[in-house]
Amino acid sequence: MTFEDNIGTKCIINGETLYAEALNNYSEEKYTACYEVIRIIKGIPLFFDDHFTRLKNSVHKTQNDLEISKKDLRAQITQICKLNGLENCNVKVLVLLYEKEQITLLHINKFYYPSQEEYARGVKCCTVKLKRNNPNIKMINTSYKAEIKRVSEENNAFEVLLVDDNDKITEGGKSNVFFVKGDKIYTSPEEYILKGITRQYIIDVCVKLGYEVIETLIGVDQLTNFDAVFITGTSINAMPLKTIDECVLNSSENVVTKNVMGGYNSLISAYIQGNCNEK
Repeated sequence: MTFEDNIGTKCIINGETLYAEALNNYSEEKYTACYEVIRIIKGIPLFFDDHFTRLKNSVHKTQNDLEISKKDLRAQITQICKLNGLENCNVKVLVLLYEKEQITLLHINKFYYPSQEEYARGVKCCTVKLKRNNPNIKMINTSYKAEIKRVSEENNAFEVLLVDDNDKITEGGKSNVFFVKGDKIYTSPEEYILKGITRQYIIDVCVKLGYEVIETLIGVDQLTNFDAVFITGTSINAMPLKTIDECVLNSSENVVTKNVMGGYNSLISAYIQGNCNEK
């Protein structure tokens, strides 16, 4: 395990403030690492309760109980942002497990927030035959991460979509994916994917807007049947796709996609406004 995605000068390890170089003491492969990446907006961790619950569940699925409390983790997130002088960033929370040892680390995670131009035109994606191990546990997998990075760079793609042995698209390497046809929106069933927190809120927005959400796998050969495709994630919110391999889409101009993007952005604004007293 490496910490090349850290961009902060300070980190927190088991509640202690240290220089970021201290992270390298925990790079041994002996650790099982569960993690969450939490977006911070105006000093507020977006959907914190959901992230804490998923982290707790991930640790529980490794036959362990999460030791850090919700209150302490929330305080440490505020502290790591202050230590690094940031109000808008991504914080990575890792829980390292080895035998009876449990270590909690927090650092500022490398982030990229798309430009308005990218949202306006859509982005390029490619596909790859690849399967995420234990998709329902958010766990560090170095080889998986390296393969996603390799394929993305090789194809100059914004994101990589995973395709199973039956040529069905399951999810993105770092995102979830939605397909639009008329007023119906399709996405993969939960058992095939890492259940993104953004994904669930996007589904809630879709339902609130009156769109039917259908959970089913979509084949690569079905892509031309859809009006639009968008991906969702912590840093990207809802991002329309311009191309998937050779399939050209016009997702950014699709009315349904635009409505979902606007609805989700309004949800974020309301959340930040409603939690501004917790900074």
